[in-house]
Amino acid sequence: MPSAEQRKKIGQLFAVGFHGREINKEITTLIRDYGVGAIVLFKRNVLDAAQLQTLCLGLQKIASDAGHSQPLFIGIDQENGLVTRISPPIASQQPGPMTLGATGSLDYAYEVAKATGGMLQHFGINMNYAPVGDINSEPLNPVIGVRSPSDQAETVSKFAAACARGLRELNVAPCIKHFPGHGDTAVDSHYGLPVIDKSRADMEKLELIPFRDAVANNIEMVMTAHISLPQLSKDGLPATLSSETIGILRNEWKYDGVIMTDCLEMDGIRAEFGSVKGALMAFQAGVDNVMICHTFDVQSAAIDHVCDAIAAGTLSQERIDASLERLRKLKERYTSWPRALRTEPPETLAALNKSGEKLASQVYADAVTLIRAEEGLLPLKPTTKIAFVSPGPDVPIGGAVDSGTLPTRVPWIADTFEERIRKRASQTTDIRFTSSTLTDEQWKQVEEADVVILATRNARESKYQKELGLEVARRRGSSPLVSVATCAPYDFLDDAQIRTYIAVYEPTVEAFSAAVDLLFGDAQPKGKLPVAH
Repeated sequence: MPSAEQRKKIGQLFAVGFHGREINKEITTLIRDYGVGAIVLFKRNVLDAAQLQTLCLGLQKIASDAGHSQPLFIGIDQENGLVTRISPPIASQQPGPMTLGATGSLDYAYEVAKATGGMLQHFGINMNYAPVGDINSEPLNPVIGVRSPSDQAETVSKFAAACARGLRELNVAPCIKHFPGHGDTAVDSHYGLPVIDKSRADMEKLELIPFRDAVANNIEMVMTAHISLPQLSKDGLPATLSSETIGILRNEWKYDGVIMTDCLEMDGIRAEFGSVKGALMAFQAGVDNVMICHTFDVQSAAIDHVCDAIAAGTLSQERIDASLERLRKLKERYTSWPRALRTEPPETLAALNKSGEKLASQVYADAVTLIRAEEGLLPLKPTTKIAFVSPGPDVPIGGAVDSGTLPTRVPWIADTFEERIRKRASQTTDIRFTSSTLTDEQWKQVEEADVVILATRNARESKYQKELGLEVARRRGSSPLVSVATCAPYDFLDDAQIRTYIAVYEPTVEAFSAAVDLLFGDAQPKGKLPVAH
């Protein structure tokens, strides 16, 4: 059995999540008795503004009362856009990475990060697991997609730097992810172990560029990916557990910031190695901070397992002390007890949300991309008879799971999209389709409408959406059809028979509203497609 002192020392190197919106027995035990140094929050932990603020303050009070020398890092994945843990009406919806990429504006990326940082600070959150440094070079990537600003390395690098700068300015520690690059895979590491069989030379020309640049700019933290890179690491281990891959950061690039893992309860690690064993392997590989997001028994067992390994001599105390010092220095820079135990007044959040909404609306307006347009079709008129065709709730949203089956990505909100159109054109018919296609009556409505607006979400990964869209185009013939890709822009990018095609890059109400403004002539198309076409 590890000593209480050793257990608390090792606990500082863990970032843990918990279930529920109130402090429970398990998280109290982890902070008080196991000395965990960081908490990971998800959508499952958020109810409203007052609750979230109370939760963060309560967590810090437990740490303070337990004698922690420094406050907790409280971290969250507030990437914005598709991955938004704190959503309206609590906070203003901010545009995600590919939306920003479509504007081409690094100033917007910086300002959005500042708005995000200000909001997080209000609640007592001092770390953001962003920016995303992955390059979406594989259009069928189910886990990155619009979480990346572009398929070009230099663009991703510049946008990541702007995001990090904005967060840093508001005293929120940024963390670039997922080293050495999760973009070129069609497998989601939440559900399996992706393999990227590329040479080091090839990765130097693409995947590694944003991370190398971030390290050169002294990024505070780097998060590793659960991906296998057989040509990069001869040990055959996923990047998170590979001393060869971690060695690129630490030994070759001389990075002395904090290296942390993605959640070890993802199947990319758990299924083959187990989360407890994986925690020890990550430290042995050179990682500083291990993330375990869901299960108390796994979290506590992992801390004890690392303590036992030090006692047995399979992990050196010196190795661990180096990680403790890196985290201590980062906490010294980004945390203090007076700040951690302070509560911001509600009116501060109201002001942040007002300015955040104004900024976001400008970005969304500048991001909407008219990829193709049938001559003379736009703008639509209020008297236009519209059939709005969209899939039911069973659309692909990818991993980044919260707890069990609860997705943390933006849900499919076709009702709200339809409302936005109906406000402009009262003769709007709402048609939902599933994998069993449309009824005869629905096809009749599609064929008789003046204009069909087809909204899809990641249709390239969803055969029934793709087939339905092409069938709508066939039946419409020369009659007007507008397709809106509400997430990845690839849905009908190469299908010329869909003559009017719009991309909005995220399935948020705010992004779709900007598309509606474009359709009805209240805005001009300004966005540029940030991926190859």
